[in-house]
Amino acid sequence: MQDLLRATAEICIQIDKARSRAEVRDILKSATPIVGAVFVLFGMRTGRSITPHRQIVITTYPKAWQEYYDAQKAYAFDPVINKALQGEGTFRWDGLHQDERQIALRQESVRNGMEFGFSCADRGPDGSMAILSFCGDRPIAPSPEQWEQVSAGAVLLTSVTNKAITRIVEASAKKFGQALTASELRTLEVLAGGGTGKEAAAILGVKPRTIRYYLDRAADKLGVESRKEAVLKAVADGIVDTRQFPPAGFKSATG
Repeated sequence: MQDLLRATAEICIQIDKARSRAEVRDILKSATPIVGAVFVLFGMRTGRSITPHRQIVITTYPKAWQEYYDAQKAYAFDPVINKALQGEGTFRWDGLHQDERQIALRQESVRNGMEFGFSCADRGPDGSMAILSFCGDRPIAPSPEQWEQVSAGAVLLTSVTNKAITRIVEASAKKFGQALTASELRTLEVLAGGGTGKEAAAILGVKPRTIRYYLDRAADKLGVESRKEAVLKAVADGIVDTRQFPPAGFKSATG
């Protein structure tokens, strides 16, 4: 832990130069052993500089845990995310899980090797909201001195990652020329999440043929030949994400 801050600074330099979400993911993965963790998750909701807003999740968490989390719609009651989005800075997960659903989520985390963890929240100058979490099956930074270094490093790393992903998403949007409309983006999100055209039509309050129109326009803007390819490209390039962030039940500290 003696050189943790120096190592974190080097990781931040790499992230600041990253050109894709996949590259950021690999760099964050390399940071996990530095803080004594095994898994990492970065989630954010973009700010005013990106319209419409986008939700992004980059993670190395076990697939079984992710499937459980999504099946339970845990984003609506996860105390880790809700606490992080109430402010800024670093905190441990200890003692956060209180009610029956939260305790069950905690038990599932332990079964997947995620017993010990901490998170750091960051708000960008453009209003973006981000969370960076590290976890594993062993205590992380157990001494006060270690925790002080890990906490300080996490604050820097979360801020740099927030800015880097914002930059990458902005560049991706410009590359495709004409921006997707809110309706086109929402259609892609529904289908990327496993929904059907009829379900997308019901959500947007339009007829199914309008959904096909949205997909055709999105395909043109994304430079692909079919509606299916439009959905796949939107997911691959980080234009849409099938996981919800921030959680549906989240309320800001001001209301």
